[in-house]
Amino acid sequence: MEEKRLEENRHLREQLDKLLNEARRNEQTQSTFDDFSLSVVAAQGPKELFSLLLDEQKKFRIDEIRLCLVDRFHEVERLLTESYQNSYPGLSFIDTETSKLLISDIPDRPVLGTRIITKYDWLINIDETSMYKSAALLPLKRGSEIIGIQLLLSKDEARYNHSYGTTFLQKLGAMIAISIENCINRQRTLELGYQDGLTNAYNRRYFDERLKHEVDRCSRKKYDLVCLFIDVDFFKQINDKHGHQVGDAVLVRLVALMREQVRSSDIVARYGGEEFAIILPETGIQLAHEVAERIRSQVERQKLIFDDDTLGITVSIGLASLSQIKFQMAKDETGQTTDMPESLDQMLLKKADEALYQAKQTGRNQVVIQKMAC
Repeated sequence: MEEKRLEENRHLREQLDKLLNEARRNEQTQSTFDDFSLSVVAAQGPKELFSLLLDEQKKFRIDEIRLCLVDRFHEVERLLTESYQNSYPGLSFIDTETSKLLISDIPDRPVLGTRIITKYDWLINIDETSMYKSAALLPLKRGSEIIGIQLLLSKDEARYNHSYGTTFLQKLGAMIAISIENCINRQRTLELGYQDGLTNAYNRRYFDERLKHEVDRCSRKKYDLVCLFIDVDFFKQINDKHGHQVGDAVLVRLVALMREQVRSSDIVARYGGEEFAIILPETGIQLAHEVAERIRSQVERQKLIFDDDTLGITVSIGLASLSQIKFQMAKDETGQTTDMPESLDQMLLKKADEALYQAKQTGRNQVVIQKMAC
């Protein structure tokens, strides 16, 4: 009888120790998660935030993570990735123009199970889908709007199943969504320091930084890129005849016209005085020429009225493309020419400026594509 009681006591102690150890582990996990949550909310920039969401979060027994953000106005990817040369593994973007069905298929609440891996295989490399046995899908929402999704992948088929509580995951998704939105808004605020005070176009400092970044990015991805240099014809005469206030109004209206003809992801900058520059990433020279011609013709048709006086303006535009520059460099290397010290972005800008000079020298109010040397 005594032995039986001792055995029962030993069994109870083991159960109690097991419960205590489990409670300590849960407490430690909760403490770690609280620290992680504070770090995510306090992240000071995209690099820190994505490092937490795509790498640090794996310490919660997650084998792989995918994060996909909805980029409705073609600005989120630019705001969150333009400062860094390397892309973030596991991070992608979708927009409403090309991915409307994918976005509409994102659920309102977290979803668990194996079927997610098949259903959302567009977030995973095809050769990796067989590696993972269970997954959790977290919709990232702000109000009623889906701003993205996070996919947590595990090689353990029991890691995410229907018995796993989703309330915690829903809170996690809400916290991540708030942090991402805060990060986007912070980047927007930083951009205000890159704007020209008169026209609200980007300033020269921002343009130079973006041109280098876009040239590097398009080179890595093997995309073309075109730079436009734009100058207002006879602008000094406008200032002399009508005054600087009218000249300022002309520049403001010109920026508005240019923005109407380009994508929101393109970069319109005031380069200096009455000179403007536009970067058209992932654009070939033919399409860029059409854009430039639309800008030129729209400006020519625009009539501005000041004190009952009608003012017409025209612009001259020069174009140069990244593919042209690279082709010329390849030819020069073949011909053993070494006199090319500038970087790609400097060469592109120089060639666009030369094309603008040619446009002004040969009659103004025209678009000229820079010809490469034979």
